[in-house]
Amino acid sequence: MIKAEDINKKYRERETNFSTASGIELKNVYTPEDIKHIDSKEEIGLPGEFPFTRGHHPLMYRGKLWNIREIAGLSSPKAFNKRCKYLLELGQGVLDWEIDGPTMYGIEPDQPYAAGQLGVTGVTVHSRKDVEDLCKDMPLEALSISSDCFYPDIWQSYILVAKKRGIDISKLRGVGGGIFYYGPAVIPSKMDWLLHDGGFSTCARWSNNFMEFILKNMPKWNIWFTSSYDFREAGGNAIHELAFTMSIRDEIIREMQTKGISADAVARQLSPVLSCDREFFEEIAKLRAGRRIWAKTLKNKFNSTDSSAMMMRFHIDVSGSNYTRQQPLMNISRGTLGTLAAVLGGSMGIQNPSFDEAWAIPTEEAVRLAIRTQQIIRYESGVTKVADPLAGSYYVEWLTSKIEEETMAMYNQIEEMGGWLTALSSGWVEAQLTSSLLEVQNQIEIGKKAVVGVNCHTIPEEEDYKPEIYVPDTTDVDQYLKEYKQFKEHRDISRLKNTLENLRNVAEKTEDSLVPPVFEALEANATFPEIIGVLRLVDGMEYDWAGEREYPF
Repeated sequence: MIKAEDINKKYRERETNFSTASGIELKNVYTPEDIKHIDSKEEIGLPGEFPFTRGHHPLMYRGKLWNIREIAGLSSPKAFNKRCKYLLELGQGVLDWEIDGPTMYGIEPDQPYAAGQLGVTGVTVHSRKDVEDLCKDMPLEALSISSDCFYPDIWQSYILVAKKRGIDISKLRGVGGGIFYYGPAVIPSKMDWLLHDGGFSTCARWSNNFMEFILKNMPKWNIWFTSSYDFREAGGNAIHELAFTMSIRDEIIREMQTKGISADAVARQLSPVLSCDREFFEEIAKLRAGRRIWAKTLKNKFNSTDSSAMMMRFHIDVSGSNYTRQQPLMNISRGTLGTLAAVLGGSMGIQNPSFDEAWAIPTEEAVRLAIRTQQIIRYESGVTKVADPLAGSYYVEWLTSKIEEETMAMYNQIEEMGGWLTALSSGWVEAQLTSSLLEVQNQIEIGKKAVVGVNCHTIPEEEDYKPEIYVPDTTDVDQYLKEYKQFKEHRDISRLKNTLENLRNVAEKTEDSLVPPVFEALEANATFPEIIGVLRLVDGMEYDWAGEREYPF
């Protein structure tokens, strides 16, 4: 029976949580008094002008709309090639390749550890031939490609495929190539990916060498140097996200400076992936503050003078961890809020998770809906007609400056420790993320942080909507494995062995770049795990990360 007191309670319901998701305490209302300390010309300015608070370009979306970059990846390279073409037909102009676990960790697809994992959470890619199959009949000269692969093997293969087609690699566009620096922060057990014996691991050296190659040969390619989105998914807040991003940027700039590349040249091609959570105004203010911090710190710390280096250009992944398994259709609203925040914050590219994110890999229908959500905001909302439309809001400008203040405090704290690598290897970064994650969970459990469908406005499980579950069609994986085996059997073993031995010699006995000998090994049809394994041996680690195979040559 419906009770009057229940109706009255809902009628008079009010807000009770007066802080942002990052713990910033908020007043009831903001007035000109709250922003009188802000120099409008120096701190806010105009879009496309230092300190770029209002956007990286004077016209913003009047000049170019953001890239719709929905993440995708399934089963074999040949099958994923078809899905990529489907996404392009839906209106995407860029592609974001998701790879499976064995590919991510450098595991051979035909070894026991990979059983049951091939093509399940992304596409399985293990050789230059696989990349060639994946790229078949796609206009590489027109596309922008990205992927969160840790190793440069996929990208070096991509370059070889482009060269084989006669494409000038200086014309290639993409985002990828330098994410070793952030990985151990979210997977602490993989610290040896990045560090070894007081310095960079050999695989991280390879990554640094490849970033150098990009900076010297591929001016249209941006370096995906951190997925700070993952810091948020691991429990971090907006302050962690920005402070860690800036600290990793500094570490890479210093490393590239040792190779004779200026800070401006590096910063021009660095592109972080950031997150957009449900905290609408905080996320918008975070992105505005991030651009300002990026510009100021480059100018003050590295004497940057190049405006194209001082404008932070970023991609947004709308938060998938905010999506709930309960009442999954509500995730459409969550994705819309996150996408709209990303647009109002001036993102250059956006990936909006499909509503079934908490259940499984998205179905084609769910992917289409995620893309259409972005397109509705693009073409029907009107928010793209004016650059930085929330500028001048007392609340937004105050919050932008407050986030800048909090971020700079943490950024300076990391620098005082000795920089990102020191903060990471000491365990401080992991402790920060863990503490923040536990606090978020506690707030949900005590009801301070409302999650509709989880701790409020719940419905019985039997009444809940059950989405169609995407079941990975891995029937082509057996055929892939058969072809992969044939591919390995028909290689010129003598040539292959020579290129791998040369790679190891260069890694062990010289300071030379590892990029050229990796190109040679890929052209000799070395598999990605073989290349990774040889570089692991240089550091005294076992050849096979899973401990199942010895060096075969």
